Amino acid sequence: MRAYIARSLSGIDALRIEDRPVPPPLCCGQIRVALRAASVNYRDLLVLSGALGPVTDALIPCSDGAGEIVEAAPDVWRVKVGDRVALTFNPDWIAGEWRPSPSPSGRGAALPGVMRDEMVVGQHEAVVLPDHLTYEEGATLPCAAVTAWHAICGAAPLMPGMSVLVQGGGGVSVFALQFAKLFGARVIAISSSPERCARLRELGADETIDYHRNPEWQTVVRALTGGLGVDLTVDIGGAQTVEKSLASTRIGGRVTLVGLLTGLPKLGGVFMAGVEVSSAKVGSRADLEAIVRAMAFHRTRPVIDRVFGFDELPGALRALSGGKQLGKIAISFAR
Repeated sequence: MRAYIARSLSGIDALRIEDRPVPPPLCCGQIRVALRAASVNYRDLLVLSGALGPVTDALIPCSDGAGEIVEAAPDVWRVKVGDRVALTFNPDWIAGEWRPSPSPSGRGAALPGVMRDEMVVGQHEAVVLPDHLTYEEGATLPCAAVTAWHAICGAAPLMPGMSVLVQGGGGVSVFALQFAKLFGARVIAISSSPERCARLRELGADETIDYHRNPEWQTVVRALTGGLGVDLTVDIGGAQTVEKSLASTRIGGRVTLVGLLTGLPKLGGVFMAGVEVSSAKVGSRADLEAIVRAMAFHRTRPVIDRVFGFDELPGALRALSGGKQLGKIAISFAR
């Protein structure tokens, strides 16, 4: 079978397609999944660069995949042959609070990733996709969508009429916008151009701020909220955005840290801000199951910027590194 392998952590150029043996026969509780699609995340770039530490000497990259179950062990009961499924980011995190596990960093790092034709996994690692989603759309969910869901409602419930600030048009931010609207929240989005702001309004943002035109965007957020600040901020940027995120959030509100695009933040301002700060470690299978229920009921579709073919993974990662996409970049194994 085809599989992407990186034998050194020297970046995108280390990726090669190799012919690998098909996975072995099933054991109890296992399923065989024919992968049909994947998606890429900023985390994949960090893994390939070595920024997240050492991994195996034959890394199969990427955490997010979707496919069809083509074989199931006799004792499998959660899913069946023919089901269209997405695979969970962290197989060990089923529900509840995060706990350290043998594979805390998920697929595509400590665990082999999804960029291969076939995988054998435990039945507890698969979540059946809604009928209205394609494989490419389903493959966008395990990391970015679960992170966004966990960020907006993992620490505390998000209630109708609450206000949420999202940053940019990347996968997590767009999912956070979509999910916050499902909860009946008011969404303020910041982005880098009038065109991207207009697109975010089309996707449901109630107000948008061009942060190039308004570099002190936290003051605009305060003005839009009557001087109070938003109830929740989903911070993507890290070092260069956290202080402004804190200033955008009301006393007693929450800032969830989900990205480090500009490096590790310094949180000295937390004590003065009176804001709760938490981080989102992606999320559990229960989070992914909640997402697919909500998306099925509301007929919500992920936003996909571009779809690449299997042999175009390096180009997909380079497009992601450019930061110009709105929503997700997906990989179709059939192209």
